[in-house]
Amino acid sequence: MVLTEDSGAGAYDTVHVLAKEMLKLLVPGVQTHRIDFKPLDDENARRAMHANLWKSTNPLDQPSIRLLIRGIITELLKDTGFVLYHIDGDRPWSEHESSENVREFRSRMLPPIEAGVRFHLQKQPHDAREPGKRMKRLQLVVPFYSIEAWLYQNTREAKRLCEQDGCGQCYPQKLAGWEKDRASLDEVTQPKKALCFQDKHNARLASSGFPAQETYEAEASFQHAVLQLLECDELTTALERTYAPAEPPAH
Repeated sequence: MVLTEDSGAGAYDTVHVLAKEMLKLLVPGVQTHRIDFKPLDDENARRAMHANLWKSTNPLDQPSIRLLIRGIITELLKDTGFVLYHIDGDRPWSEHESSENVREFRSRMLPPIEAGVRFHLQKQPHDAREPGKRMKRLQLVVPFYSIEAWLYQNTREAKRLCEQDGCGQCYPQKLAGWEKDRASLDEVTQPKKALCFQDKHNARLASSGFPAQETYEAEASFQHAVLQLLECDELTTALERTYAPAEPPAH
């Protein structure tokens, strides 16, 4: 299950494609076409994700938040269920430890999710996997400052889009510098405002030659997100099972 705080038309597709690129780095040779990626079905539950409404204390928002929590628990209890949840760090990478969004998610969302997982596992004594291990199937995917800091790493496509549908000046003014120092993009506050087309082409930037290896080697938030996934042994094991079986030798 792929979840995202963004509510734009192409938001899910964008994070879905980035998730695939992350998994390819995590387990080289993974066959992503054999993975069933999906969004959260319940529209009211999705409402709680958008703009991080899950942080709301308004009583009117609580039903949607509970539905979101229930949807995550349901997925984590499946034999092969995993959840990748995108929220923006809303900080430069150098200040990532002070991210309010990450802190609030851990304090507000994780306790009720873990309580739900623990409750249901207690009813299945034959399942030896402890709740803590199952909770590792829920992984935050956190770009710093925001997801555009990852997407704008696709400088070649961003340059083309700017020249085709924008000001024509984004490459010399911004993109060329980021291309030379990719880690610097993670230090830009509100990167979406740095390019003329803002978030208009996010899905295109993710799906048209996204430079996953170069972004990983920048040693900033994208690499951190990939390495965090290694904490879930069940995920890497499941990904390894997607390898295509070897063909029998010809006679």
